[in-house]
Amino acid sequence: MKSKLVFAPSIHLALLIVLVLVLINEGSIGQIPIGARPLGMGESFVAIADDANAISWNPAGLVQLRQQAINGMYTDLYGIGLVHSYLSYILPLTDQHVIGIDWSSLGFEDEELNLQDNRMNLSYGIRLARQLSLGANFRYVSIDTTLDGESLGPATGLGMDLGIYLEPISGLSFGIFGKDLTNTKVKFETTKREDVVAYRQFRLGASYQLTDSSIIACDLDDYLHLGAEQWFGSLLALRGGIIGSVISLDSPNSEETFREPISFSLGGSLKYGALQFDYAYLNSPTLSNTHRFSMAFGFDYNPILIDIGSIQLRDVLTSFYLQYETPNPLSGELILSSKHNKDMTISVSVFVPGYMDNSTVVLDNKTLLGNTTGQVAEKVRIPLALALNQNVKELKDDLDTEVEITVSYQYLGRTREITRVEPITLRRMGKVAYRERLDPMVAFIDPDDIIIRNFAQAVSSMPVEIDSTRLDGLRQDNDSLLKAMQIFEALNAYGIRYEPHPETPFQSIYAKEYIVDVTTKYTQNLLDAADLWYIDSDGPFKEAKYPRDFLRTSGIGDCDDGTVLLTSLLEAVGIRTKLVDVGSSVFVMFDSRLTEKDIETLKISSGLFIKENDRLWVPVEVTHYGKSFMDAWQAGIDKFNSAALEDTLKLVDVHAAWDTYQRMHPSTKPTSIEPPPVKEIAMRVHQNLIELKELGEN
Repeated sequence: MKSKLVFAPSIHLALLIVLVLVLINEGSIGQIPIGARPLGMGESFVAIADDANAISWNPAGLVQLRQQAINGMYTDLYGIGLVHSYLSYILPLTDQHVIGIDWSSLGFEDEELNLQDNRMNLSYGIRLARQLSLGANFRYVSIDTTLDGESLGPATGLGMDLGIYLEPISGLSFGIFGKDLTNTKVKFETTKREDVVAYRQFRLGASYQLTDSSIIACDLDDYLHLGAEQWFGSLLALRGGIIGSVISLDSPNSEETFREPISFSLGGSLKYGALQFDYAYLNSPTLSNTHRFSMAFGFDYNPILIDIGSIQLRDVLTSFYLQYETPNPLSGELILSSKHNKDMTISVSVFVPGYMDNSTVVLDNKTLLGNTTGQVAEKVRIPLALALNQNVKELKDDLDTEVEITVSYQYLGRTREITRVEPITLRRMGKVAYRERLDPMVAFIDPDDIIIRNFAQAVSSMPVEIDSTRLDGLRQDNDSLLKAMQIFEALNAYGIRYEPHPETPFQSIYAKEYIVDVTTKYTQNLLDAADLWYIDSDGPFKEAKYPRDFLRTSGIGDCDDGTVLLTSLLEAVGIRTKLVDVGSSVFVMFDSRLTEKDIETLKISSGLFIKENDRLWVPVEVTHYGKSFMDAWQAGIDKFNSAALEDTLKLVDVHAAWDTYQRMHPSTKPTSIEPPPVKEIAMRVHQNLIELKELGEN
């Protein structure tokens, strides 16, 4: 019996020492890290704090939670029977105010020793501004220890934490967490003695959202914490982190100091619906490794007060991707109505992952009238927009992807969201279709392209011999006719030729009557609604040639390709142009800058010109590449007059259309293009001048 009495206290003492060591190892007595997700990231969570663990890491982050959440954890710390349990509940009151409550229990129990440490927090977070929020915890502590059935005295106390969360720019956030600011104390009921159970501790944190699915974080207290998290879809996440001491400790057996070894952690999550299972593995430098598990469940009373009748989307032609930044029913339309009897403030945003940097807000805090009649609510049609990024320029083929459309509205002081994910097709750059209008063609006309500008300036500045005295007026530096002649003949010398596309000639993609598509419920009314821009995305599509590519390949092209190339070159040397739409084809006419008195002096027939707004314009039929400029000129006049008589003529002022359709070209490396030999261009131009002179004499 005597040996038993002596041995038992030794066991108790050893166990108590182990308990104290555990608490100290966790950073400070009474401050045990909570949550498998933060632990899996090396305990770097102060600047994240976006789930139900936020109470323990930074209550200022509570305002990031948009729904109610429950989080629970149960762990046998270090496999020695030291049980740690945790449970929390978060309740968002409004978008600016969130409250929470949690309970943490640390316990050890055997036949002789029973330790119970219970702590409860009442938490509150408030959003002061879009980038800034504050939070506080108010803590109640209860500790009771029993040895051999005899209580050493229950003790209770209060504590407080404060937190700050700052997100100066999207994706980058900072956090400050002051834990146990009052040096949390407990008072023993029997002896009235007060002991500190948790000392004041400050922690700084920073995090950066690399992508929508990955984040890195860093925390600093007495230790440096580094962590990362990567989600794979919405089902699986992996985490990792390291912890290293930044302070030196005194050695108990010598005057030397030492630092704790670096430890690491790993973790992951499995998510199914609103239920998430988290796991963390901690490699402790001084105690046994620990496995921790936690479970979180998000839920909310979220009444659906808006009825989304339909979402109508069309293919996106990335050749015109900048146009889609402007809301237009021809890019997509959302039809919705209210199911609530009161007016609501709603917003609508659109996002294409990977091809948009941020969501495009197409409706911002607008009032949706309530359905007070109890009858079928009036439907509201909202045109959509897509602020696409330059990643669309890199598409090698058409891409079937998804678009996220989010409708948010205010109800009971909080923002509620309805998100729909719909399929959408991105057509790669160069794909084009025309149905009712040729205005979008000007997006391909880019005189500022350095390749086009250099070529145009080089060939239009070559010296030309003019034999006829009466044609001396064409020597003027600002004369458009001579420059246009030089550019056209340079293209002839360069090998540019007209040939309809074998599969989708221009006639197959244009001048077609708009057919109502019953599957998407688009009607002719959409064309009338498209005041800002119109792009046909129903096809059939053809591969349009960008001027730089057409010129580089010295190849053949359809009439629209040839028109775009010649127009770009003319505009590059300051010659004003218009597209001539005759229904079955298209060509270009340019401002000659000649007056009626000029052509009378030059003895050029007025029948070769088109008079518009006191300007004389020269039409050039691009299907006559390979023939002389004069042939193309006369063919242009014939087609223009014929279309005017048949009432099929339409003109597109290139400069006016540029106000609506922004010009662009794919991301290809500019390479210089050598113009044809000067003598060859001069010879061709000289022959045209002879034809012009003879035509005037006749």
